[in-house]
Amino acid sequence: MTSVDSTTVAYEEIGPHICVKPPYYALDDLASPAPGLASATVPVQTPTGRQATLINVAEAGRHLAILGLCAAATTNPSTRQHYYLAHRGVGRMYPPAGSLSTLRATASSRMKGRHRAVAETELRDADGNLVARLDLEYLVLSVPVFRRLMGTAGEPDATEPANPYSSAAPLVDVAADPHSATAKLAVESALCRGHFDGYPALPVSVAGYATFALFDHVLDAAAGPDARWQAGVYRLQADHLAAAGQTCTVDVEPSDPAEPEAHDQAFTGTLRSGDRNIFSIQLDYTIV
Repeated sequence: MTSVDSTTVAYEEIGPHICVKPPYYALDDLASPAPGLASATVPVQTPTGRQATLINVAEAGRHLAILGLCAAATTNPSTRQHYYLAHRGVGRMYPPAGSLSTLRATASSRMKGRHRAVAETELRDADGNLVARLDLEYLVLSVPVFRRLMGTAGEPDATEPANPYSSAAPLVDVAADPHSATAKLAVESALCRGHFDGYPALPVSVAGYATFALFDHVLDAAAGPDARWQAGVYRLQADHLAAAGQTCTVDVEPSDPAEPEAHDQAFTGTLRSGDRNIFSIQLDYTIV
C-alpha cells in the first residue's frame, strides 16, 4: 500500500503526504494514472527577465520539482507526511518553438530506499514541443527528522503577499561588472509561503531566480539593456536550507560551458548564508 491512491489525484488528497502547499504549489489538473507517474498543467507566474524562453528557468524547475515529488509520494510505502527536499538536479531548457500557450508537465519518480527519491520530468507546450527537462534527486525526511533539522523557526509564517512568486527577486546591495556580480538577499517569510508551513525556508527555485536576476545585471553591463540570453543545460545542488530571518549572499561568476558546441558561455551562481553553502547552479547560455 502506498501513501496515495494512484488514480486522478487532487491536491486535497496528496497534500497531507507532501511538504509544499499553495501558493508555492500551483499545479492544476494533477493526475497520477499509475504509481510513480504524474502529470499536471503548469502556470507561468514568475517574470522571465532577460531570458529568451517561455518560462523562467527557475519557475520551470519549481513546478517540475513539485510534480516530481508528488509522483514520488505515490510510491512511498509510508502513509505519513514526508519532506521531499530537492538536493541535486540536471536540467535543460529548449529554445521556444512558438508563443506561450498551455504548458503540460509529466513526471516519473521512484523511491530509492527510505530516505531518497528520484524523478525524471519534462515540460511541453500545447503543440508537444519540449520546453524543459529536469532530473532530480530528493532527500526524503520524516516530519520528526525535518523538525530536528530545522530547530526553532526564525520567523512565523507569512500571510501576504498572496503570491510572492510573481514578483522580482528582492536583491539589494547589487554590484556588477561585465563578468561577475554580487548582492544580498534577505530571506523573509513572505518569500517562502507554502515552503514550509511552520518552518518558512527559502525555496530552491527562489534561490535560482535570485542568481538569474543577478546575472541580468552582468548581462546589462556586458551587452547592453536590450540583450537577452538563452539557457541550455544546467546542474544544480542544494546542500542546506536558508530559514526565514537569515540574509544570504548571492554571487555570479563566469565558468566553462558543459556543452560548448551548443552554448559558448556559462556562469555559476551561488547563494550562501554565512559560511554555509545553500545553493549553486552552473548553466550554459548564449546571448541572443
